Amino acid sequence: MEAKNYAEASKLLQPLLSADGQNAWFLDLATDIDLGQNKTNEAISRLKNARELRTNPVLQLNLANALLEGGQAGEAATILNRYTFNNKGDTNGWDLLAQAEAKLGNRDQELAARAENMALVGRLDQAISLLSAASAQVKLRSLQQARYDARIDQLRELQERFRPYQKM
Repeated sequence: MEAKNYAEASKLLQPLLSADGQNAWFLDLATDIDLGQNKTNEAISRLKNARELRTNPVLQLNLANALLEGGQAGEAATILNRYTFNNKGDTNGWDLLAQAEAKLGNRDQELAARAENMALVGRLDQAISLLSAASAQVKLRSLQQARYDARIDQLRELQERFRPYQKM
């Protein structure tokens, strides 16, 4: 698969899938092969039928990614909003959510997801800047603006806590 020889990879994987078609590792690889062959519908179907979908974060991200590649950004965003709520520290989830929101034209939510990604990797100035831009995109005094502004306050507080540890 790494060599992009998807037909051969699929052929080698088939006996494993036949023996244990619900194995998350096998499903993950099969999905990657499907996507490599532009078989997004097969990947989506395979993942939606996975027994462990609700409990396995890898399968959830794979499904969201397949949905994005298959032009179903709305469904991907629904999955990713739930995913990032439960897995706040996963940069992959925030990155995919930003992509989904961008495809949906939700600029403020895209910026907010990118900001969370920046915050996770310690780039607090950039996170604050992105959240400020998101806040400016929404209606003045809206709940969404209040959420963005509150998150900006949290990140500024975090900056202050870590300021003594920064290199001088």
